[in-house]
Amino acid sequence: MKQMKKGTKILLSVIGAAVVVLGAFYTYRGVYYQSHFLPGTKVEDVDISKLSYPQAKQKVAKTLRDSNFTLYDQKTKLTQVSGKELGITQNSTAYLKKIMRTQNSWLPTTTVRAESTTNAMINIDQQKLNQYVDQTLTTLNQGRQAPQDAKIVKTNDNYQIKPEVAGQTFDKSAVTKAVKEAVSKGQPKVQLADSHQQAKVTKNDAQLTEQLAKIKKIDTITGKYTIAGKTETITPAMIHQWLGYSDGKITLDQTAMKAYLSSLNDKYATYNKSRQFKSTKRGVVTVPAGIYGWSINSASELPKLTDVILAGKDFTREPVIVGTGYSKDGYGDALSDIGNTYIEVDKQNQHMWVYMNGQLKIDTDVVTGNPNGHDTPVGVWAIWAKERNSTLRGENDNGSKYASKVAYWMPIDDTGVGIHDSPWQPQYGGDWYKTHGSHGCINTPPATVAKIFNMVSTGMPVVVF
Repeated sequence: MKQMKKGTKILLSVIGAAVVVLGAFYTYRGVYYQSHFLPGTKVEDVDISKLSYPQAKQKVAKTLRDSNFTLYDQKTKLTQVSGKELGITQNSTAYLKKIMRTQNSWLPTTTVRAESTTNAMINIDQQKLNQYVDQTLTTLNQGRQAPQDAKIVKTNDNYQIKPEVAGQTFDKSAVTKAVKEAVSKGQPKVQLADSHQQAKVTKNDAQLTEQLAKIKKIDTITGKYTIAGKTETITPAMIHQWLGYSDGKITLDQTAMKAYLSSLNDKYATYNKSRQFKSTKRGVVTVPAGIYGWSINSASELPKLTDVILAGKDFTREPVIVGTGYSKDGYGDALSDIGNTYIEVDKQNQHMWVYMNGQLKIDTDVVTGNPNGHDTPVGVWAIWAKERNSTLRGENDNGSKYASKVAYWMPIDDTGVGIHDSPWQPQYGGDWYKTHGSHGCINTPPATVAKIFNMVSTGMPVVVF
């Protein structure tokens, strides 16, 4: 009995000693982990177990700075970048203090794991990140196919949508975002498989489909030009050749259309063309071009023709015309724009006729320019001004200046030649002009020129031959 009591005392002593040791260890542990992180504590995948706050902060900062990030396209390794290159710094002060403050060092557990779930701890130098992505993509995108938007293409007799083409080049904003997210989450692998540039327009794009329907409609229209009483047809086949699609817009070949307008101008315009003219005394004569005549103003007409075609409806229009003598009804012959109201000056016969609406109103002898250096220029001209009491100035053959006062002045060309009274001329007609001709003007008897002045209007053609 005494021996059993003795054994019990020994056991109790051992247990007591163990309790004391355990208590001491528990106390030591509890005190120690009040200033150190518990075992198993990780922050951003950095193990900070048993480290003090300053040690943990230093380790986290160094790990982030020395970490490497590898960029992948699927399973293909592209390149690698260090945290230092990206200007990564850590801002773990608040978070580490929070862990230290909230961990319970007196709990009987032996492992506590803490993980940051935000990117607030990691700072990335945005400027360095942008520079890195710019430089990296310059290399990575070399030789890679860029995406191609879906577009409308022309076939021999139709139009269709050519689907978009996927690209292999990387998009800057997508790559920047992927790198930033991986770094923020402490992921050493940066996957760029979803960072390729995408086509902006796909084959199912609503606007593209709408434009295809519009271009097909335009391809069927017919246009007509009415020019000086004649009709020219713009066929669907012609429009098909002009139509195109570029940069998301329906286009028309401006060069080809300009060439078409030029061909119409060559066919119908009268400006700068000689004419067959039925004269009063000499029958049909060829008169060179002068300032009289009209032409198609291609510069103004081209955008108007473009707009009317793109409207997608059949149309009839007259082109924009510049010059004089144009008639919507025409005169049968495209070059017969002189009409039946005009002044005729026959230098050979030294005579002038004034016709109004086909009726002869005035005919008179005249004196034209001296053929020895001052010949009156031939051509189809026009009265472009009417002036009373003007002074005509010029230079004589000997270099002296002259100033002639006239009561009636009607300039007809672009060199200073015109019709006017000439009270200094003692006679008109015949061969008088050969020795006493003018400086190029058409000298007219004063009484007659007054009637002409009151009868004619500006723009009236003057045929000199």
